[in-house]
Amino acid sequence: MIVGRIDANLEAKIAVKIIVSDRNHDIDFLVDTGFNGFIASPMTVVESLGLQLGEVQRGITADGRSGYFDTVRVTIIWNKEAIQLHAQVLDEPLIGTRLLRGYALDAAWLPGDAFTLTQLS
Repeated sequence: MIVGRIDANLEAKIAVKIIVSDRNHDIDFLVDTGFNGFIASPMTVVESLGLQLGEVQRGITADGRSGYFDTVRVTIIWNKEAIQLHAQVLDEPLIGTRLLRGYALDAAWLPGDAFTLTQLS
């Protein structure tokens, strides 16, 4: 089970550990069910962690625009396991539906409340 918090703006956020050179860095990610990638990271985080830009992916933004996006290869801790994936470089840290696949979200949309992601069998 993964636990997150509903913030004052009613946004569901989860602290995700990104592993770089055997060091853990906690970054708050917004759960975004409109984003169908795995995760997205802003360039400020990419630069501060010294991540190298990788392949470019084609994608469609929430407002329907098509574009090309840089990616970075990252290792994160997700449900107590280290996994490697490509993160798109976007404006804010996002968790998308590909990472949420196979999980149930249980939330009361009240500021300060916890919510849970439970892996389905």
